[in-house]
Amino acid sequence: MMLIELISEEAAGERLRIVTAASLAGIANVVVLGYVNRVAQSADGAGLGSFAMFCLAVLLYVLSARYTCNRTTQIVESALQRIKIRVSDKVERAELEQLERIGIAEISDRIMENMSVISESASRVANLLKSVCILIFAMIYLTRTSLPAFLMIAMILGVGFSIYVSKQRQIKQYLLRAAQERLTFFDILMDLLRGFKEVKFSRRRGREVCRDIEQSSSSLRQATVKANQLFNDNAVFATSLFYSVLGAIVYVLPKHVTVDSATLSSLVVAIMFIWGPIVNITGGYPAYVRSDVALDQIDALEAKLDAAVHQAVDAGLAEDPWQGRMSRIEAQALQYEYPIEGGNGAFRIGPIDLAIAQGEVLFIVGGNGSGKSTLVKVLTGLYPCSDGVLRVNDTPIHPKNVAAYREMISAIYADFHLFAKLYGFLDAEGAEVDIDAGKTAAGISAAQVQVLLAKMQLQGKTTFENGRFISRNLSTGQKKRLAMIVALMED
Repeated sequence: MMLIELISEEAAGERLRIVTAASLAGIANVVVLGYVNRVAQSADGAGLGSFAMFCLAVLLYVLSARYTCNRTTQIVESALQRIKIRVSDKVERAELEQLERIGIAEISDRIMENMSVISESASRVANLLKSVCILIFAMIYLTRTSLPAFLMIAMILGVGFSIYVSKQRQIKQYLLRAAQERLTFFDILMDLLRGFKEVKFSRRRGREVCRDIEQSSSSLRQATVKANQLFNDNAVFATSLFYSVLGAIVYVLPKHVTVDSATLSSLVVAIMFIWGPIVNITGGYPAYVRSDVALDQIDALEAKLDAAVHQAVDAGLAEDPWQGRMSRIEAQALQYEYPIEGGNGAFRIGPIDLAIAQGEVLFIVGGNGSGKSTLVKVLTGLYPCSDGVLRVNDTPIHPKNVAAYREMISAIYADFHLFAKLYGFLDAEGAEVDIDAGKTAAGISAAQVQVLLAKMQLQGKTTFENGRFISRNLSTGQKKRLAMIVALMED
C-alpha cells in the first residue's frame, strides 16, 4: 500500500474537502503573487483596497494551509492507530507456532520503527500536497503572464522531475536493505541483552557479540548513508533545476521572444515565488518514499500474521464441550514435528501414548533436547499435533475447541511472563468479573491475594493493589512464586 492510498481510504468522504483546502491555498498564493506584481509595477503604489485583498488572500492561505496540514496529520495518525489495533488483534489470535516463526524482532520493528517513520512524515506529506496545488496554480498564473515562458519552465521542470523520480527504485532498494539490516541488528542486540549473564562469564564471548553488533551496525549505516546520499543528490539537483529555470528566463527567453522589462521582472518574481513549493515538494518526496517503504514492511508483516491466523477459529464458532470440567487427558500415537523452510531433518517427538487422570501428578523426565518442553506445549494445546490425537474426556482436541481446552490450564513455563496488570478475571479494583459468557472468575478477592502472598513468603516484597502487583523487581524464585499465585487465582 502507498501512503496516498492510506490517506485516501482513511479520509473517505473528507477527501474532497482536503483537496479543496489545498487548492484554496494554491489560489491564495497566486492571488498574493498577482497583487505583489501589480503594486510593484504601479506608479501610484498600493491602495487601501489592494492591501485589503492582499490581507484576505494571506488569511485564506493561512486557514486553508492549516486545515490541510492538520487534517492530513490527524488522518494519518488515525490510520496508524487502526493498523496498530489490527496488528495487535492478529498477534493475539495467532497460534504460538506461527508467531515464533515470525519472531519478536520483526513484529517490534514493524510496529515501532516503521510506524514512527510514517508518523513523522505526515506533516511533510501534507506540505507536499499543499505545495503541489500551489505549484499548479502558479504555473497557470505564468500562462497569463507569458505563454512562451510557461512552456519553457514546464519543459525544464518536467524533465527535471522525471530524472528526480527515476531514482526512486534505487533509493527504495537501499531503504529495504536498511530495513532488513535493522532487523539483524535488533536480533543481535536482543541476544546481548537476553544473554547478558552469559556474556559476563566470558569476555571473549562479549567481544565477539559486540563484533557482530559492529558489523551489523556498519551494514545498516552503509545502506542508510547510501539512501540519504541519493536523497541529498536529488536535493542538490532540485536546486540546480531552479537555477536552470531562472537562467533560461533571464538569458535564453529574451533571445528568442520579445519580453519587456516589466514582464521579465514579473516572471523572475513568480519563479522566486514558486521556489518555496518546489523546495517543499523535493523535501517532502523523500519522506513520502520512506513512508511507502515502511507501509510495505507493515503490509508484509500483516500478510505473515494473516497466514498465522488463517486456521484460527472465529470466537463465535468456538466450541466448549467440557464446560470447564476435565477428568482425563489422553494422547494416542501423538506426534509433533517442527515446521522448517524446505528440506528434511526437522526435530520431532512421538509417537507417544499417554493417559493422565484427574488428580494425578506426573513428572516428565528426559535429557536435554529430548522434547520435554515440546511435549508439554502439545499437551497444553499451544502446539497442534502433527499426527495422532489428543483427547480430553474422550473428546478429541481440534481447532474449534482448543481455545476452550486451554482455558482450563494454568502453566508456568521456564520463560514465563508476569504481566504488569492481572488480565482476564479481575477488574481495576480487584473485583470479580466475568471471563466469558457462562463462566465466572475464581472468586479471588484482593484480601485473599494478600493471604496467598503471605503463604508464598512474599509479604513485604510486593503488594496487590488496583488489580496489579505493585512491584515485580524480585528474584527469579520470587517471580516464580508470584506466577504460582496467579495460577492459583486462575483456579
